[in-house]
Amino acid sequence: MTPFCPLPKTRSTSRNQTGMTAMGCLVWLILISIVGFVGYKFGEAFWTYYQVREQVRQALTWTVAGSAKPEPAIVQKVISQVKAAEVTLTPRNIRIIQTSDSLTLLVTWTQEVEFPFYTYPLNFEVSLTEIKRWDRGGLVVR
Repeated sequence: MTPFCPLPKTRSTSRNQTGMTAMGCLVWLILISIVGFVGYKFGEAFWTYYQVREQVRQALTWTVAGSAKPEPAIVQKVISQVKAAEVTLTPRNIRIIQTSDSLTLLVTWTQEVEFPFYTYPLNFEVSLTEIKRWDRGGLVVR
């Protein structure tokens, strides 16, 4: 009976090639580490984007519920909500678009991704729209 996977009886690599194999493995490990570091840095930036998006959604829900609110109060609410995600906004970063029955918040900012010798600016934009419930008596869940 022959074994399914016979073991080789001789070694196929010589001593001179083992150094090259170790060097190639080291290069791959360094390359994978660099790609992992870059992915981690960009991942942090996009995690912040999703946190800001959620904070803007909460501010928009506050805005469209209850009674009508003035635009400066809406801007201040968005700025205060986004501070929880450690992003600093100014009123210039927030645009409010109102129609007769809906309200849209457009928030833009730039986040810098810092590397050891380079800083890469990423531009983000969150645009959320909600129907106004000011004259409708609040939210009805069925």
